[in-house]
Amino acid sequence: MLAIGAATLAICIAAMIWLDFFTEHGEYHRVPDVKRCRLSEAVARIEAAGFRCEVADSTYNDKFPLGSVIEQDPKAGAEAKSQRTVYLSLNASSPRLVALPNLNDMSVRQGESTLMGLGFRNVTITRVPSPYKDLILSISADGRTITSGTKLPLSARINLTVGDGDEAQPDGDSIEVVETDVFDLDF
Repeated sequence: MLAIGAATLAICIAAMIWLDFFTEHGEYHRVPDVKRCRLSEAVARIEAAGFRCEVADSTYNDKFPLGSVIEQDPKAGAEAKSQRTVYLSLNASSPRLVALPNLNDMSVRQGESTLMGLGFRNVTITRVPSPYKDLILSISADGRTITSGTKLPLSARINLTVGDGDEAQPDGDSIEVVETDVFDLDF
């Protein structure tokens, strides 16, 4: 029994020593800062520090150079074991384009809300004389008139031309009355 106990203890101690060696227990490396670096430079710096690299995501951010690293996980300066994977988020090489919905004849409040929901943040309003108050009459982006379905980057400057409701209304004598048929529908 004593020999079995000693053998078990020796196996456990050998396993712990092997496990410490295999997992590099207590050995950490600092993760390099690769934000704003191009992908090739980021990969070289990460691999030189003893880590692996993987691109996890790509989004567009106009505050970063195209094709550069926006985020990394683990963060720069963190301690991690060698051969750990550093996940990178890259800045897309072109902005995401969004198809403009049909906003004509929509209220300005609903139109603004729709645009904000799609991610457009640079929306201005120009009021023009019209009998229809707060109704979107036309849409322009970056100085050119556009129609629904046109694909625009989220950074586009969109201008909504909206009626102000102040256009002079015709007097009652000049209004033409048009008779229409009325249908009675039973449901």
